[in-house]
Amino acid sequence: MKRPSILQALTSITYGILAAIHGSAETIPNDPYGILKKAIPEKTVVLTFDDSCLSHATFVAPLLKQYGLTGTFYVSDGFAFRERKDWYMSWAQVKSLEDYGAEVGNHTLGHGQLSATSLDGCRKAITGLEELLATAGVRKPTTFCWPFYNANTRAFAELTSRGYTFARGGGGRPYRPTIDCPFDTPSFDVNEGTVKQDKDGFFKAVQQAKPGQIVILTFHGVPDIEHPSVGIDPKVFEGYVRYLKENEFTCLAMRDLGQYVDTEKAALLLSRAPELPWGGNSPSWGGVTQKGNQLFLSIDQPPTDGKLTLPGMTTRIGKAYRLADPDKHPLNIEANDRGIQTVLIAGEPLHLPPGAPLVVVADLEGSPRATILDFVFPGLPAANLAGNQITVEVPLATDRTKLAPVYNTGAALVTGQPSSGSTGDFTRPRAYRIKAPDGAVRKYFVSVTPKKGAVGVSNPSFERFDRLNEFGVTEGTSPSGVVWEFSQPHGDGELGIKFLGGSTPPSPDGSLHAAFLRGAGNGFSQEVVFDAGEYVLSFDVVKRRGYEPSAAAVRVSVGNSEVISLTPAQISEEWTHQTSPPFHVSDGVHRIAFTLGEGGGMDFIDNVRLQLRN
Repeated sequence: MKRPSILQALTSITYGILAAIHGSAETIPNDPYGILKKAIPEKTVVLTFDDSCLSHATFVAPLLKQYGLTGTFYVSDGFAFRERKDWYMSWAQVKSLEDYGAEVGNHTLGHGQLSATSLDGCRKAITGLEELLATAGVRKPTTFCWPFYNANTRAFAELTSRGYTFARGGGGRPYRPTIDCPFDTPSFDVNEGTVKQDKDGFFKAVQQAKPGQIVILTFHGVPDIEHPSVGIDPKVFEGYVRYLKENEFTCLAMRDLGQYVDTEKAALLLSRAPELPWGGNSPSWGGVTQKGNQLFLSIDQPPTDGKLTLPGMTTRIGKAYRLADPDKHPLNIEANDRGIQTVLIAGEPLHLPPGAPLVVVADLEGSPRATILDFVFPGLPAANLAGNQITVEVPLATDRTKLAPVYNTGAALVTGQPSSGSTGDFTRPRAYRIKAPDGAVRKYFVSVTPKKGAVGVSNPSFERFDRLNEFGVTEGTSPSGVVWEFSQPHGDGELGIKFLGGSTPPSPDGSLHAAFLRGAGNGFSQEVVFDAGEYVLSFDVVKRRGYEPSAAAVRVSVGNSEVISLTPAQISEEWTHQTSPPFHVSDGVHRIAFTLGEGGGMDFIDNVRLQLRN
């Protein structure tokens, strides 16, 4: 078994010298927001074991006890857990893990992809496993593990409400409690594949357990019979355990990290939700959480102009300041005529540790403003909002006597008359009366003008949505995303609107979201008003990176006619722009539909455009 190298030994001596020079880790200014309860010493490691493998009870837990170590076993009933008890633990064996002094954590009911699950589905996955553990006499878990390492930021509040303190993800780097959200703690995956890639990967990982950061290790079965590639040889694993013991590493369970981390404060200040459409010129700057009448803006990438625009926030910000500023100097706040606010974060430089977010606190005052943030006529060109005037040019074939626009006020407490989605006659301008909870009222005047050559697809870049990412809940900048209808005729696969990050490159037009589809027969569509004429339809398409070997075929139709189809070979991991041959359409309403054919890949569609050729 590999022993510490001279370099590793010198590294340990160096940290000892630094501690002597600085007195202790507590005196090192690396915790600007007071997240640590006490300093984290070097050589702090967490051992975690996923998927309820039989070897956890028969080999791993007894071995850890033999060496005086502990860890967390994340239990799920997924894969062949119910049928193959020669591969997976019984519930009695799960209970026995507690007798060894180990922690039993929640790895969900079913081991589904929670990043592709509604909030209600997430809740059922969490509580369903809790119920099974309770039936087996296992205490209620307090830490959680994301299946496939993919966190669902919308479920953070659910985890908090159910008493969870940490949730483990992946990422292959140490957990830095003053930087990383406790509900998506990174970990190193150690398995047969990673060992083949780098036989010293385990040792390189644990040597990163320096003062102030924790190395969390993810193992699966030892061995893992159903999934051998993610398992590890028992002899190799025992060598790792011996190395940790002989080199005096402190091995903890996930729940034990609560002695170091104020998880409530960390979740409030460090939670990121990059799929939210916050933005301005740097849309992925971080995330927003709220407690009472305060917003906490966690900023990883400050916009180059120092302006943070909050498109969904219409409650007035009375004061904003940088949390690490000892004097809490107020920041300037601007608001446009729709009530959208921008916080100017510039000020005296703050000395933050590398990687630490800039946290801005915004105190909210009063109620949401009486305003309309977005106004859309489904299946028609985009409307223009200027002050209190809303105008739109529509095809000549449009029946203006029966239009049903949808709009968003930014807050459920801000209501409008006529209500969003109600049908009305727009042959003349119509007035909309928007009322805030404090009694403030604002009137808007909507004009619809027929124009030859007008044509448009509502929400072509999927920036407005009812289905945020894969979640079947109404969140986001506007309810007008409902103009895209999503269909799963066989009830399987995945589809919705997704933030572009990680598995896809940025959209060619810089937009943040795209429609995604996986599963033959799944698709999305909307009804569009056409004048008679010859048209072309264009869109951008890309395949999800790093998963399936090929994309899925895509068929695009207008009405009952196919206008363009793509084979899997025509769709790559880089965006391509596709344009249909010219096609003729008669006056009236026709449905544009994107439907997947055969192929296992997930495809992304963005920037759907129509152009009249004559």
